[in-house]
Amino acid sequence: MKKNQIWIVALLAIVTLLVYFMVQPKKVYEVLKGDTSKMMQKGGSSVVIKYSSEHVDIDTPSSVTITFSSSKDRGVLSVEVYPRQKILKGIKHQTYQFPITSSNQEFKLNLEPFSLKEGRFYINVIASIKGERPKILSIPVEVGDSSKNRVEAPMSKMGKGEQLYIMKAEEEIK
Repeated sequence: MKKNQIWIVALLAIVTLLVYFMVQPKKVYEVLKGDTSKMMQKGGSSVVIKYSSEHVDIDTPSSVTITFSSSKDRGVLSVEVYPRQKILKGIKHQTYQFPITSSNQEFKLNLEPFSLKEGRFYINVIASIKGERPKILSIPVEVGDSSKNRVEAPMSKMGKGEQLYIMKAEEEIK
């Protein structure tokens, strides 16, 4: 009888922990945003790409929204999406085709990438309309505590004794 009671208590504890972790709200550090509307490109492209990407904890899906728009009133927008690093899960190499009409010139993609390691990972996007140069963008996906990715110790010393440090680049996309 005691063994059954111990098993029941253990199962209740496990179920309670599972429910606790499932109900936990997703922690979003910040939302990274950017767009290509102000980027000058030789040859011109009528495609504008805007994105938002959530900076989340490890093993938590980030909500990445990519919006494509074009000033053209007809044609086909071809979009290729793939992760730059294999460690970024939840995204496959895919190609999408969006028919552009005078009433439909904006298209959205919603992705949920995640990673089991901390760091900044990228989703590569290539958008093109036949007869134009493609618009290419790498969308950042920040996972975990980015301050842990910095190297604090000197990597090497120069001939005169100066120390060289390698640090994570701070980026700001406007």
